[in-house]
Amino acid sequence: MYGFLLAITLLAFTVTNCNKAGKTLVELGDDKITLGEFEKQYLKTVGNLDSAKNKSIDDKKQFLNLYINFRLKVKDARERGLLSNAEIQKDVEEYKRNFAPTYLVDKEIVNQKVEDLYDKRKDEVRASHILINLAETSSPQDSILAYQKADTIIQKLKDGAEFSELALQYSMDRTVNSNKGDLYYFTAGMTVPEFEDAVYEMKVGDFSKKPVRTMFGLHIIKLTDRKPRTESVRISHILIQDKRDSLGMIIDSVGTYQKALEVYNKAKGGESFEGLVQQFSEDVGSKATNGDLGNVERRRLAQPLDSAAFTMSVGDITGPIRTPYGWHIVKKFGEKKIGTLEKEFETIKNEYKKTKAYKDDYAKYVETLKQKFGYKILDEGVSFLRSKFDTTKGIADYNLDSMFSAQDKEMVLAEFDGEKVKISDMMNHLNINRDFSRMGLTEQTIRSIINSSAEGLVLNKKARESNLEKDEEFIANITDYENGLLVFRIDQDELWSKVKVSETDIASYYQSNKTKYTKADSTGKQVEKSLDEAKAEISNELQQVKYKDSEKAYLDALRQKYPVKIYEEVLSEAYQD
Repeated sequence: MYGFLLAITLLAFTVTNCNKAGKTLVELGDDKITLGEFEKQYLKTVGNLDSAKNKSIDDKKQFLNLYINFRLKVKDARERGLLSNAEIQKDVEEYKRNFAPTYLVDKEIVNQKVEDLYDKRKDEVRASHILINLAETSSPQDSILAYQKADTIIQKLKDGAEFSELALQYSMDRTVNSNKGDLYYFTAGMTVPEFEDAVYEMKVGDFSKKPVRTMFGLHIIKLTDRKPRTESVRISHILIQDKRDSLGMIIDSVGTYQKALEVYNKAKGGESFEGLVQQFSEDVGSKATNGDLGNVERRRLAQPLDSAAFTMSVGDITGPIRTPYGWHIVKKFGEKKIGTLEKEFETIKNEYKKTKAYKDDYAKYVETLKQKFGYKILDEGVSFLRSKFDTTKGIADYNLDSMFSAQDKEMVLAEFDGEKVKISDMMNHLNINRDFSRMGLTEQTIRSIINSSAEGLVLNKKARESNLEKDEEFIANITDYENGLLVFRIDQDELWSKVKVSETDIASYYQSNKTKYTKADSTGKQVEKSLDEAKAEISNELQQVKYKDSEKAYLDALRQKYPVKIYEEVLSEAYQD
């Protein structure tokens, strides 16, 4: 469950679509594939909801057939007890250990943060700020002086001073001379959390009564606008470029403007916009597409052009608009509003997990768990590692497997609530984490490595306490992984193992198809390859052919054992709201 907000957002969808999602799409013997299951799996393949909706029925049928084959293999493997194979069980348990921390963090931190970001992203805001530099490592005296300066500015605002004038006078933002503190429009996720949170809590026209502290310093903020957000616009334009002399100076600006005005009047008068693009536009890049700039998100264009594109209505033509490139006449063809939470969830999640905010939230969560579990690093473990490592070298300079004996690997580096972090855990962690590969192995770095190595163990303990093994979504993810292992085992052990290509097969195939295999001779002419030259290529082709034949025979037998019935009328409802 993603939380209360998601439940509210999806309530109407759930009421009207739960019956549809539960419809039987395919019968596989005594098993069923529902429409909802098919939609979920297909969405993983195509990447996003828009792509899934736009796919043809033939594309969906093709995927469904592949998925049926997959499910048939899974059903056969499970009924034959292949899941109890010791090697498969070992892989599954290792996957659970690696997946549980990620799933837990998503459940406890990320999902709620995504909901919050989505809610904020429904709007875009415009703000101005006055920045007072204050490094995160500043001395107490420097901090006192910076806050006193901020308080002075805030008092001047309370007394009625103009924000833009104070920005020019006090702000240390290097762009202030050109924008007077105006940051233009932005939305959630585009700036640091402290600044963003402060802005979204303000009302239009308000300024911050206390300075806002971020990694950049102290900010006094004024919210100048807030409105429902348009995700992107679709526009075309005609560019009339400035004329410049040999020194790059603009000449005949009046003449250029007059030409742009004439073109604008022609467009407003009903002449074909595409025709005017071809006749007048000097933007070589967009001329080939009749001036179409495609779907453009906020802040991707020069500000005057951006402002016009996001203000005008669909179908409108406006201009001439001045930018550093010249004069533009713009026509708006469409706009895209923000999608539902269901549609935007994965995109926002992926973006958030790349931010410093996520790293900070993750670190706070892990630290809270460490305190709860009484986590502590053992000094004897640190001392042992210090005796092994050179402070002038990094982890990448060592072969850890040969460096530590079997007994060494059992040495405990840290402990928490009955759990132990051993050198073997550290080695496993360093095999996948490269953050420390080139850091000098000082005591501080060694302690950081131990702390980092403990994170997965701490999170797994929390996962066990949280009974993730009973969480439906967690179970579904583990089941998907199990199914993948089972199908891989079927393919490798029972299908590919039957593929045998003999020298006779290769020679016979070569005689029938040798015109397919050519090479360039010394003159560049294409000539036939000899049997020896083509042998590897032919062997690979024959292996593929024989595998497909073997798979077809296997699947045909499964379809006899588990009769398949497809309800195509249900498939036609896929992704239909």
